[in-house]
Amino acid sequence: MASAPWAEIREKFQAALALSRVELHKNPEKEPYKSKYGARALLEEVKALLGPAPEDEDERPPSDDGLGAGAHALGLPAEAVEVEGPIAQGAVRLAVIEFHLGVNHIDTEELSAGEEHLVKCLRLLRKYRLSHDCVSLYIQAQNNLGILWSEREEIETAQAYLESSEALYNQYMKEIGSPPLDPTEHFLPEEEKLAEQERSKRFEKVYTHNLYYLAQVYQHMEMFEKAAHYCHSTLKRQLEHNAYHPIEWAINAATLSQFYINKLCFMEARHCLSAANVIFGQTGKISTEDRQYRRA
Repeated sequence: MASAPWAEIREKFQAALALSRVELHKNPEKEPYKSKYGARALLEEVKALLGPAPEDEDERPPSDDGLGAGAHALGLPAEAVEVEGPIAQGAVRLAVIEFHLGVNHIDTEELSAGEEHLVKCLRLLRKYRLSHDCVSLYIQAQNNLGILWSEREEIETAQAYLESSEALYNQYMKEIGSPPLDPTEHFLPEEEKLAEQERSKRFEKVYTHNLYYLAQVYQHMEMFEKAAHYCHSTLKRQLEHNAYHPIEWAINAATLSQFYINKLCFMEARHCLSAANVIFGQTGKISTEDRQYRRA
Protein backbone atom coordinates (compact mmCIF):
# COMPACT_ATOMS: atom_id res chain seq x y z
CA MET A 1 0.00 0.00 0.00
CA ALA A 2 1.21 3.53 -0.64
CA SER A 3 2.39 5.74 2.23
CA ALA A 4 -0.88 7.71 2.46
CA PRO A 5 -2.48 7.58 5.91
CA TRP A 6 -4.83 4.63 6.18
CA ALA A 7 -7.49 6.86 7.76
CA GLU A 8 -7.47 9.07 4.65
CA ILE A 9 -7.95 6.07 2.38
CA ARG A 10 -10.84 4.77 4.49
CA GLU A 11 -12.49 8.18 4.54
CA LYS A 12 -12.33 8.56 0.76
CA PHE A 13 -13.71 5.05 0.26
CA GLN A 14 -16.66 5.65 2.58
CA ALA A 15 -17.39 8.95 0.83
CA ALA A 16 -17.38 7.14 -2.51
CA LEU A 17 -19.87 4.57 -1.21
CA ALA A 18 -22.13 7.35 0.05
CA LEU A 19 -22.13 9.06 -3.36
CA SER A 20 -22.76 5.74 -5.09
CA ARG A 21 -25.97 5.29 -3.10
CA VAL A 22 -27.45 8.63 -4.16
CA GLU A 23 -30.55 7.93 -6.26
CA LEU A 24 -30.40 9.23 -9.81
CA HIS A 25 -33.49 11.43 -9.46
CA LYS A 26 -31.73 13.37 -6.70
CA ASN A 27 -29.08 14.55 -9.17
CA PRO A 28 -29.54 17.63 -11.39
CA GLU A 29 -31.82 16.84 -14.33
CA LYS A 30 -29.08 17.58 -16.86
CA GLU A 31 -26.46 15.65 -14.86
CA PRO A 32 -28.17 12.40 -13.83
CA TYR A 33 -24.85 10.69 -13.15
CA LYS A 34 -23.23 13.53 -11.20
CA SER A 35 -23.04 11.55 -7.96
CA LYS A 36 -21.76 8.46 -9.81
CA TYR A 37 -18.97 10.46 -11.42
CA GLY A 38 -18.11 11.96 -8.04
CA ALA A 39 -17.91 8.48 -6.54
CA ARG A 40 -15.74 7.32 -9.45
CA ALA A 41 -13.27 10.16 -8.91
CA LEU A 42 -12.91 9.21 -5.23
CA LEU A 43 -12.49 5.52 -6.08
CA GLU A 44 -9.75 6.40 -8.55
CA GLU A 45 -8.04 8.44 -5.83
CA VAL A 46 -8.18 5.48 -3.46
CA LYS A 47 -6.82 3.20 -6.18
CA ALA A 48 -3.88 5.54 -6.73
CA LEU A 49 -3.19 5.72 -2.98
CA LEU A 50 -3.23 1.93 -2.69
CA GLY A 51 -0.56 1.65 -5.32
CA PRO A 52 -0.10 -0.80 -8.21
CA ALA A 53 -1.32 -4.35 -8.20
CA PRO A 54 1.08 -7.05 -7.01
CA GLU A 55 3.31 -8.00 -9.91
CA ASP A 56 2.29 -11.64 -10.07
CA GLU A 57 -1.39 -10.66 -10.27
CA ASP A 58 -1.04 -7.68 -12.60
CA GLU A 59 0.90 -9.61 -15.23
CA ARG A 60 -1.32 -12.66 -15.48
CA PRO A 61 -2.34 -13.16 -19.12
CA PRO A 62 -5.89 -11.91 -19.81
CA SER A 63 -6.86 -15.33 -21.13
CA ASP A 64 -6.72 -16.65 -17.59
CA ASP A 65 -9.54 -14.37 -16.48
CA GLY A 66 -12.23 -14.60 -19.12
CA LEU A 67 -14.82 -17.30 -19.47
CA GLY A 68 -13.91 -20.04 -21.84
CA ALA A 69 -10.29 -20.00 -20.70
CA GLY A 70 -10.24 -19.70 -16.93
CA ALA A 71 -11.17 -23.02 -15.35
CA HIS A 72 -12.41 -21.20 -12.22
CA ALA A 73 -15.04 -19.44 -14.28
CA LEU A 74 -16.60 -22.76 -15.19
CA GLY A 75 -17.35 -23.64 -11.61
CA LEU A 76 -14.46 -26.04 -11.05
CA PRO A 77 -13.43 -26.51 -7.40
CA ALA A 78 -11.28 -23.83 -5.81
CA GLU A 79 -8.60 -24.26 -3.16
CA ALA A 80 -8.81 -22.31 0.07
CA VAL A 81 -5.88 -19.87 0.14
CA GLU A 82 -6.12 -17.37 2.99
CA VAL A 83 -5.27 -13.69 2.64
CA GLU A 84 -2.05 -13.32 4.62
CA GLY A 85 0.54 -10.58 4.60
CA PRO A 86 0.57 -7.00 3.29
CA ILE A 87 0.91 -7.97 -0.39
CA ALA A 88 -2.18 -10.19 -0.30
CA GLN A 89 -4.14 -7.62 1.71
CA GLY A 90 -3.18 -4.94 -0.78
CA ALA A 91 -4.36 -7.07 -3.68
CA VAL A 92 -7.72 -7.68 -2.01
CA ARG A 93 -8.28 -4.02 -1.21
CA LEU A 94 -7.43 -3.13 -4.79
CA ALA A 95 -9.92 -5.78 -5.94
CA VAL A 96 -12.63 -4.10 -3.83
CA ILE A 97 -11.92 -0.82 -5.63
CA GLU A 98 -11.95 -2.50 -9.05
CA PHE A 99 -15.30 -4.05 -8.19
CA HIS A 100 -16.86 -0.74 -7.25
CA LEU A 101 -15.38 0.94 -10.32
CA GLY A 102 -16.89 -1.83 -12.44
CA VAL A 103 -20.34 -1.39 -10.94
CA ASN A 104 -19.99 2.38 -11.26
CA HIS A 105 -19.24 2.20 -14.98
CA ILE A 106 -22.10 -0.22 -15.56
CA ASP A 107 -24.45 2.10 -13.70
CA THR A 108 -23.44 4.92 -16.07
CA GLU A 109 -23.99 2.62 -19.08
CA GLU A 110 -20.28 2.21 -19.87
CA LEU A 111 -20.40 -1.57 -20.13
CA SER A 112 -17.00 -2.26 -21.68
CA ALA A 113 -15.17 -0.26 -19.00
CA GLY A 114 -17.31 -1.92 -16.34
CA GLU A 115 -16.42 -5.35 -17.65
CA GLU A 116 -12.72 -4.47 -17.63
CA HIS A 117 -12.77 -3.45 -13.97
CA LEU A 118 -14.78 -6.50 -12.89
CA VAL A 119 -12.41 -8.85 -14.71
CA LYS A 120 -9.48 -7.12 -12.96
CA CYS A 121 -11.27 -7.75 -9.67
CA LEU A 122 -11.54 -11.47 -10.46
CA ARG A 123 -7.90 -11.59 -11.51
CA LEU A 124 -6.72 -10.10 -8.22
CA LEU A 125 -8.91 -12.45 -6.17
CA ARG A 126 -8.53 -15.62 -8.15
CA LYS A 127 -6.34 -17.61 -5.76
CA TYR A 128 -8.19 -16.28 -2.69
CA ARG A 129 -11.71 -16.77 -4.01
CA LEU A 130 -12.63 -19.55 -1.56
CA SER A 131 -11.27 -17.65 1.44
CA HIS A 132 -13.35 -16.13 4.24
CA ASP A 133 -12.07 -12.70 3.18
CA CYS A 134 -12.89 -12.86 -0.53
CA VAL A 135 -15.65 -15.31 -1.42
CA SER A 136 -18.50 -12.79 -1.18
CA LEU A 137 -16.69 -10.20 -3.29
CA TYR A 138 -15.78 -12.81 -5.91
CA ILE A 139 -19.36 -14.02 -6.20
CA GLN A 140 -20.66 -10.44 -6.46
CA ALA A 141 -18.18 -9.64 -9.23
CA GLN A 142 -19.28 -12.74 -11.17
CA ASN A 143 -22.94 -11.95 -10.59
CA ASN A 144 -22.43 -8.50 -12.07
CA LEU A 145 -20.59 -9.93 -15.07
CA GLY A 146 -23.49 -12.34 -15.50
CA ILE A 147 -25.92 -9.41 -15.57
CA LEU A 148 -23.69 -7.52 -17.98
CA TRP A 149 -23.47 -10.38 -20.47
CA SER A 150 -27.20 -11.01 -20.14
CA GLU A 151 -27.85 -7.39 -21.09
CA ARG A 152 -25.67 -7.97 -24.15
CA GLU A 153 -27.87 -11.00 -24.92
CA GLU A 154 -24.84 -13.29 -24.60
CA ILE A 155 -26.86 -15.65 -22.47
CA GLU A 156 -24.48 -18.61 -22.42
CA THR A 157 -21.66 -16.41 -21.12
CA ALA A 158 -24.00 -15.00 -18.49
CA GLN A 159 -25.00 -18.53 -17.54
CA ALA A 160 -21.37 -19.60 -17.09
CA TYR A 161 -20.56 -16.71 -14.75
CA LEU A 162 -23.70 -17.22 -12.68
CA GLU A 163 -23.32 -20.97 -12.43
CA SER A 164 -19.72 -20.43 -11.34
CA SER A 165 -20.99 -18.17 -8.54
CA GLU A 166 -23.49 -20.79 -7.46
CA ALA A 167 -20.83 -23.50 -7.41
CA LEU A 168 -18.45 -21.34 -5.38
CA TYR A 169 -21.17 -20.52 -2.83
CA ASN A 170 -22.01 -24.21 -2.43
CA GLN A 171 -18.34 -25.20 -2.09
CA TYR A 172 -17.71 -22.47 0.49
CA MET A 173 -20.73 -23.43 2.58
CA LYS A 174 -19.78 -27.11 2.45
CA GLU A 175 -16.09 -26.72 3.25
CA ILE A 176 -15.98 -23.57 5.43
CA GLY A 177 -19.48 -22.37 6.26
CA SER A 178 -18.73 -19.40 8.52
CA PRO A 179 -20.18 -16.05 7.41
CA PRO A 180 -17.54 -14.38 5.22
CA LEU A 181 -16.38 -10.78 5.27
CA ASP A 182 -18.54 -8.27 3.47
CA PRO A 183 -16.43 -6.42 0.86
CA THR A 184 -16.88 -3.08 2.65
CA GLU A 185 -15.13 -4.48 5.72
CA HIS A 186 -11.74 -4.31 4.01
CA PHE A 187 -11.91 -0.55 4.56
CA LEU A 188 -13.28 -0.56 8.11
CA PRO A 189 -11.32 -0.36 11.36
CA GLU A 190 -11.45 -3.52 13.45
CA GLU A 191 -13.93 -2.05 15.95
CA GLU A 192 -16.42 -1.30 13.16
CA LYS A 193 -16.36 -4.74 11.53
CA LEU A 194 -19.75 -6.39 11.10
CA ALA A 195 -21.22 -8.93 13.49
CA GLU A 196 -21.47 -12.54 12.32
CA GLN A 197 -25.25 -12.28 11.97
CA GLU A 198 -25.01 -9.25 9.68
CA ARG A 199 -22.29 -10.91 7.61
CA SER A 200 -24.47 -13.97 7.17
CA LYS A 201 -27.47 -11.84 6.18
CA ARG A 202 -25.48 -10.01 3.51
CA PHE A 203 -23.87 -13.17 2.13
CA GLU A 204 -27.18 -14.99 1.88
CA LYS A 205 -28.65 -11.97 0.10
CA VAL A 206 -25.82 -12.16 -2.46
CA TYR A 207 -26.65 -15.83 -3.06
CA THR A 208 -30.38 -15.11 -3.34
CA HIS A 209 -29.58 -12.56 -6.05
CA ASN A 210 -27.50 -15.20 -7.81
CA LEU A 211 -30.48 -17.58 -7.88
CA TYR A 212 -32.74 -14.78 -9.11
CA TYR A 213 -30.42 -14.02 -12.03
CA LEU A 214 -30.09 -17.71 -12.87
CA ALA A 215 -33.88 -18.06 -12.98
CA GLN A 216 -34.00 -15.27 -15.56
CA VAL A 217 -31.21 -16.79 -17.63
CA TYR A 218 -32.84 -20.24 -17.66
CA GLN A 219 -36.16 -18.67 -18.64
CA HIS A 220 -34.45 -16.89 -21.53
CA MET A 221 -32.87 -20.20 -22.60
CA GLU A 222 -36.33 -21.86 -22.49
CA MET A 223 -35.18 -24.20 -19.72
CA PHE A 224 -38.54 -23.70 -18.09
CA GLU A 225 -38.45 -26.38 -15.39
CA LYS A 226 -35.05 -25.21 -14.21
CA ALA A 227 -36.20 -21.59 -14.31
CA ALA A 228 -39.25 -22.47 -12.20
CA HIS A 229 -37.07 -24.29 -9.67
CA TYR A 230 -34.77 -21.30 -9.27
CA CYS A 231 -37.68 -18.88 -9.14
CA HIS A 232 -39.27 -20.96 -6.36
CA SER A 233 -35.97 -21.05 -4.46
CA THR A 234 -35.62 -17.28 -4.80
CA LEU A 235 -39.14 -16.58 -3.53
CA LYS A 236 -38.67 -18.97 -0.62
CA ARG A 237 -35.37 -17.38 0.42
CA GLN A 238 -36.80 -13.87 0.13
CA LEU A 239 -39.51 -14.80 2.61
CA GLU A 240 -37.08 -16.55 4.95
CA HIS A 241 -34.80 -13.51 5.07
CA ASN A 242 -37.62 -10.95 4.99
CA ALA A 243 -36.01 -9.29 1.96
CA TYR A 244 -38.63 -8.64 -0.68
CA HIS A 245 -40.90 -6.03 -2.19
CA PRO A 246 -44.50 -7.23 -1.85
CA ILE A 247 -45.76 -6.28 -5.32
CA GLU A 248 -42.75 -7.77 -7.10
CA TRP A 249 -42.86 -10.91 -4.96
CA ALA A 250 -46.60 -11.38 -5.55
CA ILE A 251 -46.25 -10.94 -9.32
CA ASN A 252 -43.41 -13.47 -9.47
CA ALA A 253 -45.37 -15.98 -7.37
CA ALA A 254 -48.46 -15.55 -9.57
CA THR A 255 -46.32 -16.01 -12.68
CA LEU A 256 -44.83 -19.17 -11.21
CA SER A 257 -48.34 -20.48 -10.59
CA GLN A 258 -48.98 -20.38 -14.35
CA PHE A 259 -46.05 -22.72 -14.92
CA TYR A 260 -47.50 -25.19 -12.41
CA ILE A 261 -50.95 -24.93 -14.00
CA ASN A 262 -49.47 -25.76 -17.40
CA LYS A 263 -47.76 -28.77 -15.81
CA LEU A 264 -51.08 -29.81 -14.21
CA CYS A 265 -49.57 -29.32 -10.75
CA PHE A 266 -52.67 -27.69 -9.35
CA MET A 267 -51.84 -27.88 -5.65
CA GLU A 268 -48.51 -26.10 -6.24
CA ALA A 269 -50.26 -23.51 -8.40
CA ARG A 270 -52.88 -22.88 -5.74
CA HIS A 271 -50.18 -22.51 -3.09
CA CYS A 272 -48.37 -19.89 -5.20
CA LEU A 273 -51.55 -17.94 -5.84
CA SER A 274 -52.54 -18.01 -2.18
CA ALA A 275 -49.10 -16.82 -1.15
CA ALA A 276 -49.19 -14.08 -3.80
CA ASN A 277 -52.54 -12.89 -2.44
CA VAL A 278 -51.25 -12.77 1.14
CA ILE A 279 -48.03 -10.93 0.25
CA PHE A 280 -49.82 -8.52 -2.06
CA GLY A 281 -51.92 -7.55 0.92
CA GLN A 282 -48.78 -6.24 2.57
CA THR A 283 -48.33 -3.54 -0.08
CA GLY A 284 -47.46 -0.29 1.55
CA LYS A 285 -46.73 -1.93 4.90
CA ILE A 286 -43.22 -3.20 4.21
CA SER A 287 -40.07 -1.25 3.48
CA THR A 288 -39.14 -1.16 -0.18
CA GLU A 289 -35.51 -1.67 0.70
CA ASP A 290 -35.11 -4.47 -1.85
CA ARG A 291 -37.16 -2.86 -4.58
CA GLN A 292 -35.03 -4.25 -7.38
CA TYR A 293 -32.47 -6.97 -7.80
CA ARG A 294 -29.48 -5.08 -9.10
CA ARG A 295 -25.87 -4.73 -7.96
CA ALA A 296 -26.00 -6.64 -4.80
